[in-house]
Amino acid sequence: MKIALVTRASGFQGGIERYAHDLARDLAARGHTLVLAHHGEPGRDPARFAAPFSEVIDLRLRGLDTGPGAGLAVDVAYVQKATDVRELAPLGATKLLLAAHDHDLTCARRHRMLPLGATPCDRAPGLACVGHGCFVERTRGRRLPLSLVSPLALPGRLRDLAARAPLVACSAYVADGLVAAGVDAARVHVVHPVPDLPDDTKLPLLPSPSELPGAPERVFFFGQLVRGKGADLAIDALAWLPARFTLDVVGDGPSRAQWEARAAAVAPGRVRFHGYVAPEGLDALYAQAGLVVVPSRWPEPFGMVGLEAMARGRAVVGARHGGIPEWLDDELGRLFTPLDARDLARAIREVASDPALGARARRAVRARFSRGATVDRLEALLAQVATS
Repeated sequence: MKIALVTRASGFQGGIERYAHDLARDLAARGHTLVLAHHGEPGRDPARFAAPFSEVIDLRLRGLDTGPGAGLAVDVAYVQKATDVRELAPLGATKLLLAAHDHDLTCARRHRMLPLGATPCDRAPGLACVGHGCFVERTRGRRLPLSLVSPLALPGRLRDLAARAPLVACSAYVADGLVAAGVDAARVHVVHPVPDLPDDTKLPLLPSPSELPGAPERVFFFGQLVRGKGADLAIDALAWLPARFTLDVVGDGPSRAQWEARAAAVAPGRVRFHGYVAPEGLDALYAQAGLVVVPSRWPEPFGMVGLEAMARGRAVVGARHGGIPEWLDDELGRLFTPLDARDLARAIREVASDPALGARARRAVRARFSRGATVDRLEALLAQVATS
């Protein structure tokens, strides 16, 4: 097949772009021709991002009206992000599959956290959203710090998107939210975005944290530095842990300066910020980790970083909500009460005291999750849409 992957960015930004890049690489290895179609948002390392694709199309150059019969010269396009059917206009009549990687389709504020108290929310969009003040959204990089959004318009936009293309949800949690918002369950498919988990010949088991000086108490966070990812909770947890516990923060984002100041106040000298690290540099950091935390404030749609850590023999502590419990339990790591830094510290202590947990997590994640099976499932869905 000739398959277009449609992204907002022309380079790496976050998990969605990395997922699209790796999927293109795997589908190309199976003999398919891959086309990158993007909306022109900037990203890191655009040349490396585009490497698996045979062609790159800037959708901004196609205009908004391509005619009812027009479309990309491909068999099918897999759209990685769209919140309104009008965003699909540059694709014309192309046959589509639409990914639901996050909460944009079921939450007007896009992160399923209430504005007062920033507590998680699992409600379907509707009048309750108005009652909780979810019609106001903070904006970054604009003249006005706030904007108004319409929770009541969201179900209609979602139904229009589902009528245009079947949806691929990254977790059962996200799929349930789509159905609760009004999408026919038959239009929703669950495909966990399992990252590349190399076999033992390509990725030998890293040394046990107990074999590395200071490593059992060396906690790592990998992710974007935005409020929803919860790096601040990991910083706050240090106040409940002995001074030998430290935190390495790998990633960048708009909250970095705020979290650096918080670290200096809460745990001076115990937090190291690495900034953005390219994917090929992550193994060296995992090798230094005693454990990895996924402390998300928002109900994490899935949480690929947890599987990456477990596949490398590193135990994980994760928040008990969203899609995280679909891959993590207290046999393989520890779950903690969302937003509770003290309970996060409790879970960190328990994981650090069990040096065999990382190897057990590695065996389990390889038995339960398969990158090959994920690509098989997506390949079949793309073929189904292409021939429909």
